[in-house]
Amino acid sequence: MAHRFMSVFFLCTLFIHSINADSFQAKHTKVNSGNNLLESLRHEFKNPYYCKEVLPNNFSYFTELLKIGKSTNHSPTYLRSVIKLFSNMLKRSEYVNAYAFSDLIETLPTALHPYFTFNITRTYIPHQALYDADMFDRFKATVNNVLIVKFSSEYDSFKKDPAQFLEHISGEIVTIVQEEVTREQLRQELIRFFEIALSKLIWNVTDQDKTWTITKKITDQLATLLEYNILEDTNDLDDLYWTLLNRYCYFIQITATDMNESFFKTIKKDIVSNKLILFELEEQDYIVETKLSYLQRTLIEAEAQSRAYNYGLTRV
Repeated sequence: MAHRFMSVFFLCTLFIHSINADSFQAKHTKVNSGNNLLESLRHEFKNPYYCKEVLPNNFSYFTELLKIGKSTNHSPTYLRSVIKLFSNMLKRSEYVNAYAFSDLIETLPTALHPYFTFNITRTYIPHQALYDADMFDRFKATVNNVLIVKFSSEYDSFKKDPAQFLEHISGEIVTIVQEEVTREQLRQELIRFFEIALSKLIWNVTDQDKTWTITKKITDQLATLLEYNILEDTNDLDDLYWTLLNRYCYFIQITATDMNESFFKTIKKDIVSNKLILFELEEQDYIVETKLSYLQRTLIEAEAQSRAYNYGLTRV
């Protein structure tokens, strides 16, 4: 009975709350268009209704604030404050609509990429590969090149006034450090936001196969962030995949009796194809069950439960 109740809850939550979110958003569109957007949001974000009904289904305010930051060349501090704001509001949400979340991360590479470019560091990066290197390896190579470039091109200045010359170099190195640290702070803030959202995802139980389709899409979208250096460490991506998989397996478990045979066949067929990016990353912890094994076991147990229920062999 509990599993049946939860599956109905998933469906009703997506249906009712998404309608409420659309209504709320449409109601405030005219108010928030123009220069008074930020001022009006201050009042709306204080409304408990926003965190409960709107944000889980609609991230348009989030993307709008990101667009403002990009178009006005706001500092990384602005971006970090926006991400932190929505992370904290999302903590008050009971769930996150998987489809709305997918729509959000689809826009992030374009919106966030300017904040993750090496505006200062790139002047001293000799090889493209360093953009994808570990932060400390990149920093070491960058500092070495700062010293090489400065001493080779401005050696006369060094001989004339060594103290001033070295102070100038120290200033450039400090600026590079600040750029690296700021970027990493943004990245970690973003990862926390993803973890909160992924751990609360829900899907429309009536969609069946589409729930798996949108889950695969989210894995691809998260991987794209790695390509844009928004995510830098594959370990971070693997952690996000685990959070996503844990949530989706939980969804399968509590909605098993509502799933038809084709649902299980579709996922098992994709697993056999060996083309799922979800399982392409090397497992980080070899002493625990792998992601692939976890999903397969969940499917076996859920399918058995589904068949038993459909044949009247058990009650839920």
